[in-house]
Amino acid sequence: MKVQEIRQKFIEFFQKQNHQYVDSSSLIPANDPTLLFTNAGMVPFKDNFTGAANPKNPRAVSIQKCVRAGGKHNDLENVGFTSRHHTFFEMLGNFSFGDYFKKEAILMGWEFLTQELKLPKDKLYITVHHSDQEAADLWEKEAKVPSDRIFFRGDKDNFWEMGDTGPCGPSSEIFYDHGQKYSDPEVDTSECILDDEDRYVEIWNLVFMQFEKFKIDGEVKKRNLPKPCVDTGGGLERIAAALQGKYNNFDTDCFSEVIKEIENISNKSYRDFPHWMRVVADHARSATMLLADGVLPSNEGRGYVLRRIIRRAIRHIDLLGVSKVCFFKLVAPVFKSFGGIYPENEKNRDFVEKYLRLEEESFRKTLSSGLKLLNQEIENLKKDNKDTLGGEKVFALYDTHGFPVDLTEMILKEKELSLDSAGFHSAMDRQKNRSKKAGDFSASEDSQKHFYEVYESYGNTKFLGYKSLNSKSKLLSAFKIGERTALVFDQTPFYGEGGGQVGDQGVISIDGKGFEVLDTKKPVHEVLIHFVSESVDDFSIGSEYVLNVDKKNRELTMANHTATHLLQSALIETLGPHVKQAGSNVGPNRLRFDFTHPEALNSSELNKVEGLINQKIRAAIGVTPSIMSKDDAMKKGAMALFGEKYGDQVRVIDIPGFSIELCGGTHVLNTQEIGHFKILSESSLASGVRRIEACTNEGVIDFLEEKYSEFSEVEKLLGVKGSKVLSTISSLKNELNSKKKELASLKDQIQLVDAKSKFEGAQKLKNGMDFKLLEASSDEDIRKLGDLFIDRYKNGLAIILQNKGNKISVLFKSYKGVKDINCSELLKGIFGALGGRGGGKPDMAQGSLEASKKDELIKLIKQNII
Repeated sequence: MKVQEIRQKFIEFFQKQNHQYVDSSSLIPANDPTLLFTNAGMVPFKDNFTGAANPKNPRAVSIQKCVRAGGKHNDLENVGFTSRHHTFFEMLGNFSFGDYFKKEAILMGWEFLTQELKLPKDKLYITVHHSDQEAADLWEKEAKVPSDRIFFRGDKDNFWEMGDTGPCGPSSEIFYDHGQKYSDPEVDTSECILDDEDRYVEIWNLVFMQFEKFKIDGEVKKRNLPKPCVDTGGGLERIAAALQGKYNNFDTDCFSEVIKEIENISNKSYRDFPHWMRVVADHARSATMLLADGVLPSNEGRGYVLRRIIRRAIRHIDLLGVSKVCFFKLVAPVFKSFGGIYPENEKNRDFVEKYLRLEEESFRKTLSSGLKLLNQEIENLKKDNKDTLGGEKVFALYDTHGFPVDLTEMILKEKELSLDSAGFHSAMDRQKNRSKKAGDFSASEDSQKHFYEVYESYGNTKFLGYKSLNSKSKLLSAFKIGERTALVFDQTPFYGEGGGQVGDQGVISIDGKGFEVLDTKKPVHEVLIHFVSESVDDFSIGSEYVLNVDKKNRELTMANHTATHLLQSALIETLGPHVKQAGSNVGPNRLRFDFTHPEALNSSELNKVEGLINQKIRAAIGVTPSIMSKDDAMKKGAMALFGEKYGDQVRVIDIPGFSIELCGGTHVLNTQEIGHFKILSESSLASGVRRIEACTNEGVIDFLEEKYSEFSEVEKLLGVKGSKVLSTISSLKNELNSKKKELASLKDQIQLVDAKSKFEGAQKLKNGMDFKLLEASSDEDIRKLGDLFIDRYKNGLAIILQNKGNKISVLFKSYKGVKDINCSELLKGIFGALGGRGGGKPDMAQGSLEASKKDELIKLIKQNII
């Protein structure tokens, strides 16, 4: 049975059991700073299990895409070495939120596996928690599983908990027997035959959340949950292996298309190189799916993990003998293997391929130079009869040459060598040039719980703001959050921050008394929270208030928001379909738009983008909002926010012939209302992400008035008017450049005179070279000084020190033709002991280190050279 059929059967089976099908959430967890990636099927339903949210349907079924390649759950190092470890996998799950419990979960799971999928019952074994006799009885008496196929296990194997506190409970697992030939004879199976994990593989897991752990006076206690829940999961790849008669997951059709393309690219057989091809195939899936969900390669957090995955794959492609850029060619077979279940994939295909290509091009340069250096270090280890590469050298490979530490470790392991991990981390700590940012949460856990309680009591706030800027509304709730008071009404014209648009401001009034609304937010579902500075006691629950949105601010914000839609379409038309929105901020004064693009826009591209937008503004195109199903919106070609999850019904903003997007924000009715569009700046935000800041309407007038004022000051300073300003500045610039050249020439002459006296007394080294340790003044050009020394001493070596505040710059310079000395190796050898950084070529290397280490540096120079 092919994976596409397994997926379809799974969804349809549980839909027949009244489960609501829920699309897979993004691999970037929503509102959960504790997780790097979505790593299990239950992650999107976390609030349902904790009671923070109350879903309309208490039964759900999903096929969740998951990644385990960073943080607590990390399978990266095991990929390719085992039959069933993956960085990316699909989790089949059915869930009960306080509805059915053990009996129904057990019978449905058993029926699906044995009747729908027709797995042989005599191949299946069951485990339950040692305290859960109830589950064991259900398996034996209701599911008719023989008692000798049911095994009791302890907390480690069969008890699940969300954390130190919170929901928890026993679990029950279903194992598939791959047969006697896969047994591991060294495993002790006297207590339980399922301990032989090579032969018996877990394919299904049922978690019965029936308890809650809590703390009293520091002691953890356990109580029954008022509404027990069920969380089940089955690994699609493992189930496919069982159904397709394969022992190794990589031999199923989950991977066959990808592996076939790897064979084509490498001109090698999977049979001859299974390990390397499995690593590439697995990493192609995770890298592709992470990019499709909006994760971009970077040097921290999720982006760093993605970069590691990509580089690890490229290293294995290199081992297969392929040196050309080709990893991006695996995107098509990866997407094909998912059979359209994740619609965002195909829409982001151009983008994913482009970024994989760019990342590989960049890394292949690093790979070539890094491998050369690492191989040299490995040779040195062998000569010295050592088996561990020092931490300082590992760090130099990482910091100076960008060579990943895990790649160094992997290559060393292949040679039966190891690295000094403690030494590496010590060098990293000393450097202190990396910083990690904690996840940012919009509200505390307590606040979130309060928001959900409001939602459960009153439902969503009715939003009137698309058609009206004022209303009479009943106050439903008022509570303190930090220094501010949060107000919830039954209906409101105030827009809550979302989709990049800032929350509305305005005034709430009653009986002639007004309260200024500082901000409006939408923390859960469609519950709108109005923030004011007054005390909770100033408000009366149940009373009717008059709500008035700041009209001018809203109109300016709408103009900027519609302009961001025009901007995205203009960028795609100008740069290509790889452009995706990576964030935005739309307020009354200006707009900010972040988007994926690998390089800075030139003036021609910026002018084209700006011109396209102003052309659409002048064309006075009607802006049409409409509500439709998500499927209909996608068919119309509507763009969705990258990585965002949408409901079944969506709001679509259509600017006919140019832009159509899913968006819940407020917009002008006609592009003419935007007035004019002006780009203020274009800059880099992160690797592969650019940022444009712009303004519209009154913002453009304010900008032009400011620029005119500055230009008038320039006219006064230069004593000329209008067009003469440019020619005058050009003339002054040419004159300045001429003076700079004269000054540089004079400096060179002075340096040449000074250098002659500095070079006196050069000493002869044992190899016959002329050597001098020089100290340069802070304004000297030390490279030029090095060149002058070599001009005088053809067979010379100079080491030049120059104080730069709390740092020392150091230059090693030798004659190019010298064979028995290497400035780069000299610098690294001396700097390695001092924690300095730098590099270069055999005839010249430069670096810097802390000024406090100057005496140690001079001592080491004398020991190593003289």
